Amino acid sequence: MSFVCSSATLSSLEEGFQNKIEALKICNDLRGGWAGDTVEDCGQLSVEVNQLQRDLVWYRNMLSQARKDLAAARTLIEQVQQLSARLTHMKTNMPSHIPRPGGQASPQHDHIKKPPVQTKDNPPANAQEKSAAKVGPQKTRQVKTVHFITVEEFESVPKYIRGRLQYDQVNDAVSEVNRALEAKYALMVRPRNKLSETDMTIVRACKYQENQETKGVHFVVGDDIKRWSALRMDSCGRSLLTILRTLRRLREIRGPGNIVRLAAV
Repeated sequence: MSFVCSSATLSSLEEGFQNKIEALKICNDLRGGWAGDTVEDCGQLSVEVNQLQRDLVWYRNMLSQARKDLAAARTLIEQVQQLSARLTHMKTNMPSHIPRPGGQASPQHDHIKKPPVQTKDNPPANAQEKSAAKVGPQKTRQVKTVHFITVEEFESVPKYIRGRLQYDQVNDAVSEVNRALEAKYALMVRPRNKLSETDMTIVRACKYQENQETKGVHFVVGDDIKRWSALRMDSCGRSLLTILRTLRRLREIRGPGNIVRLAAV
């Protein structure tokens, strides 16, 4: 606020003017007097000061924009690092049923991740597979297995059915069901003279579960899944099987009694 506006009396106003005059006299003495070009010089200085002020505002705006660009660049770097880590994780944990570059996906029966427990009554998987491949002198038997699901199919399942289950859990369940199917039918075609008493009991139980509706169909029941796979038949396991039925990878064949068969579609 200038002294003109702040002066309450004429005396204070006069005092303010006197102070200004004294300041001008001091400036005059320092400059060596007022020459004819003084006003012109002051005007040029004023122009240069105004240009400096404009340049200063421009540099401040540039600095502010540079700070914003730097913050955006840091955010992009973090996103790229996260994406790189995610891609590395995906490459390291690529499911075996995904096609590889230059080739096709392996047959589904090659995706079984855990070999069955080898016991006296349960021979190695390769022995079971060899016996499953032979039906008669020159005939082969192809076990129908469950196809893996896609991400789009998984996302099409209603949320109330999926719950908190993840996509890879469903395909792991597919692998376990296929594992049970192959182990069951490998045992079913083994020669009777190579079956133990325990195996014979299992074969008789499996044949008892067959009826006219299961002719030409490959299926498993809950006991088969417990016996030949790592899939637990708890609430989570039942939810996984429900998803596979919803996506028409499995279908139920019920009866007689409380027998529930899960047939590969």
